[in-house]
Amino acid sequence: MNVKMKSLLVAAVLLFTGVVNGQTVQQGLMQVDGDQPTKAKATMTAVVAASPTAENMYYLGYVQLRSGDLVGAKATFEKGLTTEPKQPLNSVGLATIMLADKNAQGAKAAFDKILLDTKMKNADVMYRIAEAYTLFENTNDPGEAVRLIDLITEKTKKPLTADMQIVKGDAFLIKNDGGPAATAYEQAILVGKSAKAYIRLGVVYLRGKNYQYTVNSYQSAYETDSSFAPYYKRMGEYYIIFGKYKDASKLFRKYVDRAEASPTVLLSTAKLLFIAKDYEGSMDFTKRAEAGGAKDNDVFRMKGYSGVELGNPQLGLENLEQMIKAGVKPYYLDNVYFAKAYQGLKQDSVAIIYYEKAAPEDTVNNLNATMYTIAYANKKYAKAVEYATKAMDWKLAKKQALNSTDWYNSGLAQYYVTAYTPREDTLGRYNQGMKADSMFAKSIAINEKFAPFHLYRARTNSYIDYTQTKWLAAPHYEKFLVMVDTAKVNKEQLYEAYKYLAGYNSIITKDLVKVQENVNKALAIKPEDPDLLKAILNPALATPVPAVKKPTTPTPKIPKK
Repeated sequence: MNVKMKSLLVAAVLLFTGVVNGQTVQQGLMQVDGDQPTKAKATMTAVVAASPTAENMYYLGYVQLRSGDLVGAKATFEKGLTTEPKQPLNSVGLATIMLADKNAQGAKAAFDKILLDTKMKNADVMYRIAEAYTLFENTNDPGEAVRLIDLITEKTKKPLTADMQIVKGDAFLIKNDGGPAATAYEQAILVGKSAKAYIRLGVVYLRGKNYQYTVNSYQSAYETDSSFAPYYKRMGEYYIIFGKYKDASKLFRKYVDRAEASPTVLLSTAKLLFIAKDYEGSMDFTKRAEAGGAKDNDVFRMKGYSGVELGNPQLGLENLEQMIKAGVKPYYLDNVYFAKAYQGLKQDSVAIIYYEKAAPEDTVNNLNATMYTIAYANKKYAKAVEYATKAMDWKLAKKQALNSTDWYNSGLAQYYVTAYTPREDTLGRYNQGMKADSMFAKSIAINEKFAPFHLYRARTNSYIDYTQTKWLAAPHYEKFLVMVDTAKVNKEQLYEAYKYLAGYNSIITKDLVKVQENVNKALAIKPEDPDLLKAILNPALATPVPAVKKPTTPTPKIPKK
């Protein structure tokens, strides 16, 4: 074989090896983006084994870094730097680890030196430094990331790749600058369609509450690559916004199937399932994550919340207490679940303490309404009125309209405050009754067709009429009878109304026809006439018949001896 032919064969082999190597590196990068870190690491390890270049070692270290293995990443970058000191990417990797370790100042100094040494002529170096500035929440620098990406074309005369545009979009997204972020992601899609870019674009639309465009972008991601795991995660999160918890739960489970069931992924999925109110699934995934060695103090919170939601308040309480001992950063919902746990354990007085702690911070749940229910059930009616009032104030502060039930609840509690005011305190009872009457009146103004509103307004007015001479309850009992379904209502309530109106018609209106009608209806319910209603029609019946004494036989006298 001549020298020329040998050279051609060597060139062909090198070209083929480079193409296969490039495709494999790209495959590993796609795997790490697809939440498959172990597969990505295996792919990159195989690449390094086949071709142990400094550049390939950088990519292995990069995958380790993205997977959270900082120790392994550092060792790999150092090995790459030893293999080829002039290859700057491994220096970029080591500086990126400084960012991960929250050493922003050291990282910046290292990055600036690398940029100076490469004279800002290496597009990959500039791109990877820009990306590094978007990776870690506590040490990000989105402004510097955008600056470096914009300099790539100017300094290297090379067009931006799709991945570079995505990093630019990520930087703008960190800055919460949706317009430029969307533009960058759209440019990435024009250069080369990818599920990753479509998902990022959907996130921008979701932040802007442009829901149709969000779904369209996510759907495009699915059509581009249906195996891309983050699609299922993001779509599940989207469903949670609209309360489609079952759909969200199914998607989160599909996410695990397509991603990697590593302890980290299992734990993050457990958190998502918890948010989707799939408490059993959350507990299951948490156990699997812990079995794999995952450690996260948030596990105590999830177990605590889930235990309560699954009807095991004692287990929930134990985990919440462990959470406190572990020093987990407190969250207002912790107090809510402490309250729910104690409520489940029938310790309502302790539950109220925790609800009161949580109420000022909870802008989602009207905890005052919850406390009203507890106080009312425990017959603490004055506190129930207080909570009902605060519950209405909470709604008004959120510009929510008050409904008839809001006023009815407060009225019921106020009614019992009235009833338990001592009879001797006529003025106090009157004032309390007037408050209840006002509340029931507001319920009726919103919905006059609900019969109990009228019944309790009638009862309240019976207390207001402390001399029992004004018959203030009459119009409300009449309205109650108009609105009520007599076939379904509690017969005692009907009897109460008929009895009162019989007296009213007899004494005030003197309408004997109405008296007869109401007495007959009352007696149809209680024919034994326990309240002597027949006497209203025939006063003679009100005079008791004298009891006839039974004759007795005199005891005969015994003659004296």
